[in-house]
Amino acid sequence: MNEPEWRDANPETADLPDKGRSVILCIVGGIVIFIMGFIGMKIRHVGLVVGTIAFMTGIGMIMRKRATTNRKMAFVIAVAGLLLLLTYPAGVIKVIAGTLLMIGPIGLVALGLVKAVKLSWDLGKRS
Repeated sequence: MNEPEWRDANPETADLPDKGRSVILCIVGGIVIFIMGFIGMKIRHVGLVVGTIAFMTGIGMIMRKRATTNRKMAFVIAVAGLLLLLTYPAGVIKVIAGTLLMIGPIGLVALGLVKAVKLSWDLGKRS
């Protein structure tokens, strides 16, 4: 996508696709993590499998050498998987991990909505 016909002629709007992608990742990621946590805490075997897959995927993405890897997204995936795995031991860890697994996605969705409002505000100022 580095060809001249795909480049944005206006340097002020060159970063709009990245901002839009960030909005979508925050909102959809928060919803997916909430559903993953809710179902994973209700059905133990599904939670263990999904938590392990999410944790290993996040760690694998962090360890990649590619420049295009979104390290923040990989970190969020790894932490969500780890929190889901930590909801199974008994005690205080279970309560803390479950609480964080339910509050974190709400924060992600809220961050996505704030970014969407900021993006629309910026677009309104440019037109």
